Amino acid sequence: MDARRQARPPSTDKEPPIKILQNVSSEIREWEHAVTTVMLRIRQIGVLIDRLGPALDDLSELLDAAKQIAETAEGLAVSAKGIDQSAEIIARDAEKIAQALPAVERLGRLADRLPGGGRRSAAGR
Repeated sequence: MDARRQARPPSTDKEPPIKILQNVSSEIREWEHAVTTVMLRIRQIGVLIDRLGPALDDLSELLDAAKQIAETAEGLAVSAKGIDQSAEIIARDAEKIAQALPAVERLGRLADRLPGGGRRSAAGR
């Protein structure tokens, strides 16, 4: 049916009334078919909208989870930076301790030689 077609008043001079009624009836059936098609499509869209609701809820939950993951990742990045800085300090201090270890060992041997120094036996305690 052409939606641009305009309804024109029936001409009773040229066509008999039965023919006019048949034409009007035909147009009404076309309109009924068009309306039925539109109604069916509206129902289909309604079903799709009903299905879309839970999907949108799921999408919203996924978005919230993604935000939490991003915040956690940001916190982890800050923590990792702190760990890197601490690792540098620990490595530097470990190097200092390693350099001082021979002197500590020598000092321990000296303390062992002093009177009353040294290791005591387990029986002497």
